[in-house]
Amino acid sequence: MNFGSKIVYGAQVTAIGLVVVFLGLAILIGFITLMAQIFKAINGNKEAKAAEAKRAAEAAKAAEAAKAVPVAQPEPVVEDVTDDSELIAVIAAAIAAFTDSDKQLVVRKVRRVSGWNRASRAEQVYRF
Repeated sequence: MNFGSKIVYGAQVTAIGLVVVFLGLAILIGFITLMAQIFKAINGNKEAKAAEAKRAAEAAKAAEAAKAVPVAQPEPVVEDVTDDSELIAVIAAAIAAFTDSDKQLVVRKVRRVSGWNRASRAEQVYRF
């Protein structure tokens, strides 16, 4: 086998390799596109059902509001919010209502944190 035939053989192997790689990539692109269309159709069905349920709920609310008798609103009471124990109780109740666990919630310490501390910490941590 002389040098010229070795070059031709190498070019053939290279061409076959390139064709196989790009054919594989084309097949992968086709599968990914097909999966995207399938998932889009599935999500479209779910969104349509959710929109229909939302419209039904809004219609029910509108019907209920039409039946309700308007009541005069009392004037808002302005309270002094300096008592932190009430604020802590409200925050603890909101956290307890948000979580679904049966464990008892105990607030051990409440500390006011300014937004500047959080911003500087985020700047240092997420800088890069």
